[in-house]
Amino acid sequence: MPENNFYISGLTNDQVLEARNKFGLNKLNYKKRNGLFDAILRIVQEPMMILLLVAATIYFISGNTGDGIFMIVAIVFQASISLFQFSRSKNALEKLNDFSQPKCKVIRNGKVEDINSEELCRWNHSSFQ
Repeated sequence: MPENNFYISGLTNDQVLEARNKFGLNKLNYKKRNGLFDAILRIVQEPMMILLLVAATIYFISGNTGDGIFMIVAIVFQASISLFQFSRSKNALEKLNDFSQPKCKVIRNGKVEDINSEELCRWNHSSFQ
């Protein structure tokens, strides 16, 4: 991008600080949820898991306790694999999010600068007059 050819002065450092104090950083804030509880709830709500639980219940009701226990062990094993995969993918996504910081070009104090997009300010003329 060429230097400031439009003779735009952009924001001053004071305006940037004022906007950052007024509006905060330009990033999304996610609610921190209990990941383990949500993962278990999601696993239990899967149609195949519901079908396996119904089959295990039928085995217990019909008196085939051995088959019911085997089915419950298989369900626990499958759920533990799903939880393990969920935790690994969640950790990988968090690391990837930390690794990739988008940049943008802005005009500050009459000069073109590269900044992290998180530092981008929301600004309008009426805020600083």
